[in-house]
Amino acid sequence: MNNGPAHSRQRGVALVVALIMLLAVTLIAVSASNLVQSNLKIVQNMESRDMVRAAAHSALEEAISSGRFLTKPDKIFDVSCEDGNQKCYDVNGDGTRDVIVAVAEPTCVVVQPIKNSDLDVFNSAAEASCYMPPAVYSMCANSVWEFRATAADVVTGASIVVRQGIGVLTSLNNIATNCPI
Repeated sequence: MNNGPAHSRQRGVALVVALIMLLAVTLIAVSASNLVQSNLKIVQNMESRDMVRAAAHSALEEAISSGRFLTKPDKIFDVSCEDGNQKCYDVNGDGTRDVIVAVAEPTCVVVQPIKNSDLDVFNSAAEASCYMPPAVYSMCANSVWEFRATAADVVTGASIVVRQGIGVLTSLNNIATNCPI
């Protein structure tokens, strides 16, 4: 019954196998943690990009809906942060600027004068005010404008440029100063 040396060798092998298994489990855990960290960074970047895009669209919608771009293209917004064509957004409500959106002065792409015969003077007050008898063309024109907004997240540095075009019925007086035919 000489089990002493063989038995002690088996305990050593079990210890080595246990240490190798512990090392493998540790490596798997570290790899999983790194994967989770990478996925978290990707999701945060996507959220920052979406937040910046939403701010740019919001600024463009405000600029377009105000109509000030026809009369004051260098001061589109009533309330701006640093420049007349700049909007700042506090997304998380902490009192600091999170996203800054700069809207470039809109550019007139094309102008098409409207004939008096093409106006709907009975159903549209705006078109009725354009009517100018006995001339062929009215006092209004259809114009196409291009807007460009550049938005940047102050914290993450995420930025995006959004372009949008719109068609506007406007008087020829506005067109003469802002978009020569």
